[in-house]
Amino acid sequence: MNIFFLTETESGCFKWRAGIPGKYLQRRGHTIQIFSDKLQNYDAPDALVVFRTHYPKLERLLDWAKANRIRIVFDTDDALDLVPRENLNYRGLKERGALYQYLLEQADLVTTTTAALADNLRQWNPNIAILPNSVDPEEWTIAPRPEGIRVGWTGSATHFHDLAVALDAIREVQKKRAFNFVLQGICSEDTIEDFYQFHATLSGKPFEQSPFGKSVKRLLDKLAGMRYEFHPMVEVGEHSRKVCDLALDIGIAPLVDNAFNRNKSSIKYYEYAMSGAVTLASHVLPYSEEVPITAKNNQQWWRDRLEFLLDADRVSLARSQRDWVMEHRNMERNVELWERAYRGEPLDPAR
Repeated sequence: MNIFFLTETESGCFKWRAGIPGKYLQRRGHTIQIFSDKLQNYDAPDALVVFRTHYPKLERLLDWAKANRIRIVFDTDDALDLVPRENLNYRGLKERGALYQYLLEQADLVTTTTAALADNLRQWNPNIAILPNSVDPEEWTIAPRPEGIRVGWTGSATHFHDLAVALDAIREVQKKRAFNFVLQGICSEDTIEDFYQFHATLSGKPFEQSPFGKSVKRLLDKLAGMRYEFHPMVEVGEHSRKVCDLALDIGIAPLVDNAFNRNKSSIKYYEYAMSGAVTLASHVLPYSEEVPITAKNNQQWWRDRLEFLLDADRVSLARSQRDWVMEHRNMERNVELWERAYRGEPLDPAR
């Protein structure tokens, strides 16, 4: 097949939904063209795959595809109709709401990440295929562990509310147990405080009083007095290596239980497992369906589960979690799902 990928190319969403599948589709003999804002002379594709809602001339492009009997696939890995106000991208995503709905309705097929999100999307289109986010195993090499236990979190600036869920428990356990707490991502500044001050200086009270600004301040308040090391975000292509280099023994994946989060996928679990860390996640969707060690979203559960893992055979647990990811969320095995979906073939619901 000749497949167009219409997408931006700098985000983690591109990496998981287009970059990794595209690499393995090419290995199976298919032509992948990354169709971006730099329009060139392209060969007419068999399938046009549109990711999210970044391209401003989509109506015209979809009309052209339909006139030329090109299969239109729309892929989304988030329920953009449910994005909460404290999300960094709330305003921008709300402005694209009409285009999001148009793409869902016009696509011959909608591809997405989980059964929960598929159920949400069927209100606009009955033709949904689940293509689970899957790792590229060639990107992951477990790094040697230094002395001392390392507990950490990695993520973007859209997760301030989520990360705060676990911090009271971590602070409590840190007072009586020896471990290094590690934070990676969030911003390109040297500290989270610098990130907050940049936005406060830029926008003043509108930022400070916004749901997003308040979520950043709440996180900083919880971090006050805690011992932690911070690593800024890196480029998308360097992310896998960075997560491995953190050498975490325990990776935490706290998540607020709301409608938007219940439609996410377990990417943090896959990344922690591939880096050699054991995952401790909130007992909410999507983690409650895949992660074997979870905590209810209160301080006692997070404290007890963390203390359990500090004393557990983490090597064995980490190996078991990595084996599951390699069997079920491995693009070498799952690329066939993308191939069949783009051809219009039915998928096995059990996969």
